[in-house]
Amino acid sequence: MPFEKVAPQVVFLPLGTPETGVSLQGWLYESLRGAILGGRLPAGSKLPSTRAMAEHYGLARGTVQAAYQQLLSEGYLQARTGSGTRVSEVLPDPTLNAGYVRRKVIAKREEERAAPQTPWLNKLAEIEPIFSRRTAPSGLRPFFPHRGDINAFPIDLWRKLHTQQLRSSRLSMLLDGDPAGLPALREAIAGYLAIARGVQVSPQRILVLGSVQQGLDICLRLLAPGDSQVWMEDPGYPGARQLMDISGVSRVDVPVDSCGLKVDDGLRLAPGARLAYVTPSRQAPLGGELSPARRLALLRWAAEQGSYIFEDDYDSEYRFIAKPIPALRSMPGAEQSVILAGTFSKLLFPSIRLAYLVVPEHLIESFTRAAALMSRHANSLAQAVLADFIHEGHFDRHVRRMRKLYAARADAFAEAAHKHWRGLIEVPEIRAGMDIACRLQVENEQDAFARLQAAGIDVLPLASYCVARRGPGLVMGFAPYDERAIEEAAQAVARALRN
Repeated sequence: MPFEKVAPQVVFLPLGTPETGVSLQGWLYESLRGAILGGRLPAGSKLPSTRAMAEHYGLARGTVQAAYQQLLSEGYLQARTGSGTRVSEVLPDPTLNAGYVRRKVIAKREEERAAPQTPWLNKLAEIEPIFSRRTAPSGLRPFFPHRGDINAFPIDLWRKLHTQQLRSSRLSMLLDGDPAGLPALREAIAGYLAIARGVQVSPQRILVLGSVQQGLDICLRLLAPGDSQVWMEDPGYPGARQLMDISGVSRVDVPVDSCGLKVDDGLRLAPGARLAYVTPSRQAPLGGELSPARRLALLRWAAEQGSYIFEDDYDSEYRFIAKPIPALRSMPGAEQSVILAGTFSKLLFPSIRLAYLVVPEHLIESFTRAAALMSRHANSLAQAVLADFIHEGHFDRHVRRMRKLYAARADAFAEAAHKHWRGLIEVPEIRAGMDIACRLQVENEQDAFARLQAAGIDVLPLASYCVARRGPGLVMGFAPYDERAIEEAAQAVARALRN
């Protein structure tokens, strides 16, 4: 049976109030005619009966009948027995057809507002956001980086804690929360930082946010006004670089080597920078640690210049060859200049969207106000569940278990690379993290990347992390994949590159 278009049904439009000196019949006629020509009453729309129209607008029925009759005689309405009074499909003058008028008006408005010119829109058009769907393939084909194994997360335990928070006696959790974060979670984070990262801090100086990216955004807004210079690692985390690019600051790309950020180069390029973004515990993406000498030099620079250091505690928990090294924020003299950022998205699961900042005492009030203005507060229910997860010891056990699991997979990845990738990809020692930057031993990085994509292998080219040109490389992840998947994917990589 063919589909029949259903015509719009009876409508009562807001017609405004009659003007002084205009008859009610003339007012109703002009109001309905204008609604038809403007498209508010599209073709085929059914009008109310004259009785219903009169009752709705407080008019005499004869007044409505006269207005309807004039519209009928001019061709704006049509009346058929059994179907009521409707707007004509074709209006008396084709140029006054409602659809035609609307299309012309819309086209004119679209032309007038085409291609707006604003700094944000112009810069966004030039970058490919690191968080776009294109860079996060579904199914996580090997060897996509920056992802953990969500299948190993204790989801049944999390569900139990979640259910406990939804008891009727705790429904206040569904109301608005503290902009700085749930007090119980801030206490839990402070306890964790003291043990795992060597950072002694009051819970009142911890700010809970949705992501490290949000924390960096607040820092750029509050601490680097106008076109202030900001140090950025090169190579470095693309999400941080892109946020700097659209924030209006003057980004200064400081080279990185196996010992982390080259502080001397930063001092030469921009000694008066207001902020420095660093990943000192495990550099993203090269994986090295910031050397003790450079840590001291960086802190000395911040103290002398009155500048700040944004410490992204990237993958610090997953260190395989020794205990995690203390955070830069734990060093003497760092309390007033270092803003430590950490996230639970990699430690637990990405969609939890909970992170934290450790903020100097003189900035915590301003940072909290900014967070409240930008996002009110992070998800209170998720915060409460996470607080219980930490306080009851589940978080520590989970991290220790995942550290062992990822260490085993790192070994399997290195062994498979040694077996299958000689002359193709050089894999350095994997000391920590969930991925590794590898040196590509073929000349054309983009060609190799395309070949791997065609073979069902997802990696990221090292060039996407760099500003200054470096040798060809790939950033490859191993954490979500078991030993069998790693071995099979390693063989696929070898076939794709040798061909």
